Amino acid sequence: MGKAGSVAPEDRIGRWGVMYVRSLLAQAAVAHNEVPGGEDHLAVDLALIFPEGPVTVQVKCGTKQPNKDGSITVPVTAAWKKKWADALTPVYLVYVRLEKAPPADWAEHGIAHTTIHARAHWARVNAVSAASVSVPLSNRLTAETFDAWVGEFVAQFGKAASA
Repeated sequence: MGKAGSVAPEDRIGRWGVMYVRSLLAQAAVAHNEVPGGEDHLAVDLALIFPEGPVTVQVKCGTKQPNKDGSITVPVTAAWKKKWADALTPVYLVYVRLEKAPPADWAEHGIAHTTIHARAHWARVNAVSAASVSVPLSNRLTAETFDAWVGEFVAQFGKAASA
């Protein structure tokens, strides 16, 4: 594995995380745009486009071990926190946890299926003040999560935002 690769090894894990989230967005039929590399100065990787309005997502990916309660602690920078706080619409941090360390083990390709050895959890980060974000085990990212995010958007902005 790796002879066909054109992504720098240090960027591989980040690409995997974004593609994992994009696969869930495709499953949920949610339109989205990926922020091109080098243009992610707003500390977000994806712009999700719901009929009611947009939300943005910062994706982090790795093999961090969960805390005792199952949550994952993700360090954040002061610059990210400022940018997220400045955003008027919801911003979510998604942590994609790879369950296996070597890239060759991230996916298994069976005859009738492919198994991805990863899971993702999320937290809303507009008002983060600490040096890290605790991403709760209860906030598992699934296709259904996006309905909840639409609900948060509507609760904050109402239906008038989409007019």
